[in-house]
Amino acid sequence: MPMLICVFLVFTHSVPFLEGCKSKPSTTTTTTSTTTTTTTTTTTTTTTTVYSPTFVTDPRKFVVYEGNNITLPCNVDELGSLQIKWERANTTLALGDTVYEDDENRVHVENTENGSTIVIREAEEKDAGEYVCKVSAAELKHTVQIIVRPEVEPVPKSGLVTVKEGEPATLACNITRGNNKPYINWELESGYPIFWFEDIYTIPEAGRWSSGVYRCKANNGWPEPATAEIRLEVQHVPILSLTPSLGYSHYWTELTLICSVTAFPLATVEWYKDGQMMEVEEDVTTRFVEVTHRLHLKEMGQGYRNDNETWVLEQDRLGLYECRARNMMGEASLAMEIIRSCDLDGHPLDEQVRCFKRVNKIEKLVPAQLVNNTEVNNDEED
Repeated sequence: MPMLICVFLVFTHSVPFLEGCKSKPSTTTTTTSTTTTTTTTTTTTTTTTVYSPTFVTDPRKFVVYEGNNITLPCNVDELGSLQIKWERANTTLALGDTVYEDDENRVHVENTENGSTIVIREAEEKDAGEYVCKVSAAELKHTVQIIVRPEVEPVPKSGLVTVKEGEPATLACNITRGNNKPYINWELESGYPIFWFEDIYTIPEAGRWSSGVYRCKANNGWPEPATAEIRLEVQHVPILSLTPSLGYSHYWTELTLICSVTAFPLATVEWYKDGQMMEVEEDVTTRFVEVTHRLHLKEMGQGYRNDNETWVLEQDRLGLYECRARNMMGEASLAMEIIRSCDLDGHPLDEQVRCFKRVNKIEKLVPAQLVNNTEVNNDEED
């Protein structure tokens, strides 16, 4: 049996504890077990697919006359529970059956099972632009062009242009209304085209033949072009023609002097005999710009049944008969000289004895322009 030995250790300092008696050392093994727990977190993402229908309506450009209705269709293959939205310039016009931004009460929507049609009544110029039909994420775009009725006015507004012969004449018109700027063309009153396509038409040297009505037409595709008329009046000296005409009855011959006058301003016409103004009641007619004055000289010869061999034309019936025309631009004159009685003595008309001769110029006047026409029964004086 082993012996127990007690050993007491004495230290100079205090000993906090006493180990006590120890037996023979022995070895002891201690095992520590550690457990690790791993946690796995799973995140699930749910993706929702939004249905977007397919358009069966193609995008179009609509040309609409001012005042007509704008009708824009938008149809899809299957609308389902979706709603169609109409927009213009980023502003909602309609959603489903509900109409927005319609203070004038001109917008109307017609919905069907798979589509929508927007109608804008009495189109105005401001209605032009791009219209968007939206269904879910899909878009359909229509373009609208509004043709506005053109208006044009003459320049000057009075529509009257007056120049003197030889001066330039400028005719113009001003487009006051109409989009898609109208193009201009000119024509005469008769409709004959001038082939001028600017808003100003200039005649470098206006002649009397330039007088008349000119028509300016503005066309932008509207059914009827806008029209403005300008009257050009060219002031010129009187232009005369003097024609004798013989009229026969059973017993007497009548000689009529026909003085045709073209002048602007209108001319004052007077008849003279041998330089003295005559007091006569003349026959005056007007045709277009020409005024015709007729001086009837009766019993200037015997008719084909007048067998009075003693009758003689009075000498004071013979002489120089003159037609004078005068206006602010000048004066012109033509004359006819009666040299014998104008008898029809049984000869055919083409062999009749001539009783007059023409006078081309009156020396005491300075005619502005003279035009002679002295035909009598298609037979001219040589």
